[in-house]
Amino acid sequence: MRGAIAKKSTKDGDWRQVFPDRAGAWSLLLNKDPDTKGRTIAVRYTEGWEVLESVHDGTVEVLVLEGQFQVGPIVYGPGDYFCVPGGVVHGPERALTDVRIIVISHGPLTPGP
Repeated sequence: MRGAIAKKSTKDGDWRQVFPDRAGAWSLLLNKDPDTKGRTIAVRYTEGWEVLESVHDGTVEVLVLEGQFQVGPIVYGPGDYFCVPGGVVHGPERALTDVRIIVISHGPLTPGP
């Protein structure tokens, strides 16, 4: 049986650095489905953060809350949404400004290469 509805704060939460050896990206786990391993996470990137290529096992949905976030040739801004099907290589990903996004993964959120 699943637990009760939980409130989480992105202001006071336990933000963690995404890559231990590389500053500029932090995440906050908002929800995790124990059955599918899907997750909902808040992510912050500092301006200039970049990763050349990513691929994930499951479909990933992204909603941009703040900033300008470029994936490949497309720039996304506040209120923009995009979806990347599982197994599709995408990138480069660049934070053109400080960025805040919500990421919903349908399955394990495995990082790219």
